[in-house]
Amino acid sequence: MIDLPGLTYRKPIGATLSTDNAAKLKEMAKNSGQPQTRILDQAVDELYQKEIETMENAPKHKGIAISIANNKGGVGKTTSAAAFADLLSKRGKRVLLIDADPQGNLSGRFGFSTSDPQPNYFGALIEDRMSDGEHQPLEYYIQHLDEFPRIDIIISDLRLDGTYNQLSSDSINSAIMFKGIVQEARKLDKYDYILIDARPALNNEVGSAFIGSDYVIIPIEAAYDSVIGANSMVAFMTKSRALNEGLKLLGVFFNKVVDRTTSFHELLPMVKGHWDEALFDTKIPRAQDVVNAENAGAPVTYKYPRCKASKAYSKLIDEVVNRLEKD
Repeated sequence: MIDLPGLTYRKPIGATLSTDNAAKLKEMAKNSGQPQTRILDQAVDELYQKEIETMENAPKHKGIAISIANNKGGVGKTTSAAAFADLLSKRGKRVLLIDADPQGNLSGRFGFSTSDPQPNYFGALIEDRMSDGEHQPLEYYIQHLDEFPRIDIIISDLRLDGTYNQLSSDSINSAIMFKGIVQEARKLDKYDYILIDARPALNNEVGSAFIGSDYVIIPIEAAYDSVIGANSMVAFMTKSRALNEGLKLLGVFFNKVVDRTTSFHELLPMVKGHWDEALFDTKIPRAQDVVNAENAGAPVTYKYPRCKASKAYSKLIDEVVNRLEKD
């Protein structure tokens, strides 16, 4: 065969189609009076336009929901939630924080004071969603932060305890409450991550947070009570999977570590053996800068970005993101 410049050898159309589709194409060409190539061009163009529309209408943000929890209080879950949000935002991600702890400490990390209660706090959102009739849009309860343009927060305070007490009498709403709120947040298509600061407990509210989450991260201290609390939390997660089969333990990490203490080195082999691959490599050191940042009402990674704890949190968030990408 002679090769001519600008011309490409083309196989017969039937050679690239199944026998059935080649016959259908031939019949369509006969009925319409159009060449088979034109019919194929039109079909490909229609499929391409549908693909473009599908991509344009697809959510731009996954809204990965992560609960940060431990049955034991004082292990640094709120400090960690604030640091995670700050670091993820610095990586260009949009984050929605949900302060689900009536102590309201996460809200305080972003400038909200319990002495100045707001009407659009988390408890009001729950009560609104439990009531009949029209509901306020979710955006009404979301606070935007001038200093953190990629972070939004649903704040909390001690009034949330009363709301939780009301919720405890309604087991169905209690179970699915967080799931509904997370779904609403995802529909906004604004957030890459939804971080939930759960209260230190094993109760309906925490179970509801797990039912609404994709993952759980558990901070622990180098203390037996903290490790036992984490074990209880994982057992509680197993119960929550009855209503959320996709719930996964993303990982466990040591917080407030003093490397030279005997307790840390005694617990480390036991924790490694028990948690296996769930244990993150990065350990967050105990640091005065963390306390100073808490007192200043700011994430430590924002207030003291070069301190040891902030550098460790930066390594930890890299591990978190890597695990999410591999999952």
